[in-house]
Amino acid sequence: MKTYTGPTLGGAVATIQCPDWCTTDHAYWDDTADDCLHQSKLVEIQAPRDRDSRRTAPPFPLMGAEIRMHSTEPSPAAACMWVQFSEEKADGLELDTAGVDQLLAALDAYRAGLADLRQKLAAEENERRKR
Repeated sequence: MKTYTGPTLGGAVATIQCPDWCTTDHAYWDDTADDCLHQSKLVEIQAPRDRDSRRTAPPFPLMGAEIRMHSTEPSPAAACMWVQFSEEKADGLELDTAGVDQLLAALDAYRAGLADLRQKLAAEENERRKR
């Protein structure tokens, strides 16, 4: 169990318990114990290298996701999945469990479509090699 002891907004000192998935170093950020953000490890998709050497993949993830939860808010709305689609940290979506389920369904459909296109690409590449 990870705990953090730090100042509160009112000037006192308090100890809070972090969720087991929290990777935030609250002491490094000098967080206030009654107003801090717990964050999980980031899961991300990086773009592969472009086959055209003149183009480079973006230096930022194509998509990133992490759990975020405010330290003292007990309601389910205090926790969310933060999904980021650009390098701008402020640009993203706060999703609840139902929203994550919708995103997972969309990703499953995208993956299936991408796999189908990959098979067609492989067939075209094999056909061209025969020529």
